[in-house]
Amino acid sequence: MKKLPKHAQQVDKFLSKFKGLKVGIFVDNSNLYYSQKNAGWKVDLERLKKLFGRYFKIQFYNFYIAVPKKSDVDYLSTIKFINQIKKYASVKTKPVKYIRTAVGYTRKGDVDVEIVLDIVRSIDKLDVIILVSGDSDYLELKNWVVKENKKQIIFAAFEGNIAWELRQCWHIYLNRIRKEIELKNKPRV
Repeated sequence: MKKLPKHAQQVDKFLSKFKGLKVGIFVDNSNLYYSQKNAGWKVDLERLKKLFGRYFKIQFYNFYIAVPKKSDVDYLSTIKFINQIKKYASVKTKPVKYIRTAVGYTRKGDVDVEIVLDIVRSIDKLDVIILVSGDSDYLELKNWVVKENKKQIIFAAFEGNIAWELRQCWHIYLNRIRKEIELKNKPRV
């Protein structure tokens, strides 16, 4: 087995503490999308799932995404992306919200509430929650998971896009394990 880079070794040591525990993985696409855009590279969500699968008993892998309306220029590419993700994740969708502004419309696709509700509904079946997001809105969820339910939560996010409050919690910087999870150009079938 090849030797892992230093940061990957640290993640390996950290995740080894949870070996065999039941985990639910919740991916916040609206947060991840902008983080990837800022970083200039994309996470291969299938590779990320396999990485976590080396340590945990994955109970489910949920991917949350807002879908634009059919007349939106991004609709077809979003549907194509969703169809790829469906091969290894349960995809949870909601419609994009279009908000009128002085210069036209802006799109909003937050999925925070849907993620929180799914975590609340499934907490009794899990030992650990992994939330792929760096959004500080999840801080109170972390308090509920840890203090009231005596469970663990780990945030996975890009170092440049994780709220300082979440840096005080268990977290994994995705950019530090880039070699293990980066999306490579895959040949078209």
